[in-house]
Amino acid sequence: MAIGKVKQKGVVGVMIVGHKEYWPQFPNQRADNIASGECFEELLERCGAEVIRYVADDGTQMIDTPEKAFEAGIFFKKHDIDLCFIYLPNYVASGRYMIGAKQVCCPIILIGHQVQHEVGSTPVAESGSYGGPCCVTEAYNALERCGIEPKDFIFGRQSGKWYAAAFEKEVNEWCRVADAIRSYKGAIFGHLGHSYEGMLDMNFDPTTFTRSFGVHVKMLEMCELVEYVKGATEAEIKEKLDEMNENFIYLDPSYDSTTVPINQEDIDWAAQCAVGLDKLVATNHLSAMAYYYEGLDNYYERVASNLIIGNSLLVSKGISLAGESDMKTCMAMYTTSAIGAGGSFAEYGIDLADNIMLVGHDGPHDIRISDAKPTIRGLGLYHGKRGHGISVEFSLKTGPITMLGLSVDINGRFRFIGAEAESQRGPVPQNGNTYTRALVKSPINQFVVDWAKAGNTHHLSLCLGHNNGVIKKLASALPDVKFIEVE
Repeated sequence: MAIGKVKQKGVVGVMIVGHKEYWPQFPNQRADNIASGECFEELLERCGAEVIRYVADDGTQMIDTPEKAFEAGIFFKKHDIDLCFIYLPNYVASGRYMIGAKQVCCPIILIGHQVQHEVGSTPVAESGSYGGPCCVTEAYNALERCGIEPKDFIFGRQSGKWYAAAFEKEVNEWCRVADAIRSYKGAIFGHLGHSYEGMLDMNFDPTTFTRSFGVHVKMLEMCELVEYVKGATEAEIKEKLDEMNENFIYLDPSYDSTTVPINQEDIDWAAQCAVGLDKLVATNHLSAMAYYYEGLDNYYERVASNLIIGNSLLVSKGISLAGESDMKTCMAMYTTSAIGAGGSFAEYGIDLADNIMLVGHDGPHDIRISDAKPTIRGLGLYHGKRGHGISVEFSLKTGPITMLGLSVDINGRFRFIGAEAESQRGPVPQNGNTYTRALVKSPINQFVVDWAKAGNTHHLSLCLGHNNGVIKKLASALPDVKFIEVE
């Protein structure tokens, strides 16, 4: 499910390889193998990937010599592909493509297929065009001996231009991985303020984010944000108010006991802070930001405690922002957004009677995953934090969801922690936060224990769809990142 106007397509390349000794023996096989590989490229495009095609001097995409393989590898590296698929239509000697595979400098996935046919009655000259598994063992062995770990091997049944559903699902998940890898490239993550005092699970090492994800963490100053807030013009504030009116419904104080009247001053101030936040993001070329700041009844505190509206609008445009300066959850949110599932900042409680996780927070929220217009309510206090003002609340779409955490082990190695669940309607706490009732597979007590033992922080990214398959593949394609599934 692709949502968000800044979502980037992953860029992939396909090495269509073949065993040239077959060409004079079976005249149609070369053309059939090329057509089969091009059919796979069309599948990648149907899955939303941008396909970069290598074309040899003969005008085809066939790679059947080391020279062509090397040329193709350099071509793909020049075009900065995110994933390389080696397409094996039938047996091919691994030396025909290996030096090309050494050049691409990106994760490699092996692809095989088998066209269903009558084994006893199909002529030998035709059966070579129907694929088969013979070449895969050699491919794995040769790649590993050459220092390349294939990230996956996908093998499926093919009929014309269509593949088995399970095969297409695996390919689609790798295309979402390519989207995530593309989104990491050149990304700047801002860090504004400091981690919430005493939350030891929030602390992070910026260098490890560059090591494992390739993003840069940029340290930002509150004075820069305050300067942009103070400099917001009446026209800019009016435009932001129009955007708020278009995206939100304002709650009456009779909604519940925690909701206080919404003052126009609070609305105008939230809009002014949102204008300043937009400028901070644009000026520093930010793809995401983790933030938290405590002042003491001063202008800085007033700004820092009224970023929820601006943050939610930015998150809903694909710019991930995480409160309490939780950079790890910011990365989880950015990742789920990049794969097209959205990503809200969340933590959790439980409803013991119904075996339900209560997943939510006071923001930032991704309104792309709401089932209706989100609401804005007035809050007399932000529990556990300084300040007061207005907050965003919405009801998540029902159906499949994923809770994705990102944590580090004692050696500073990252781990994605994913749990798939079902979003359901029902009662939620009335404390001004957005909450989702998430039905998990395990008994709720066991789930809480398993979730904690996986090493999670107390925050997560809440997104639509069951995405553990994508995240597991993504982790395998990144350096020093593990994946743990909690059921």
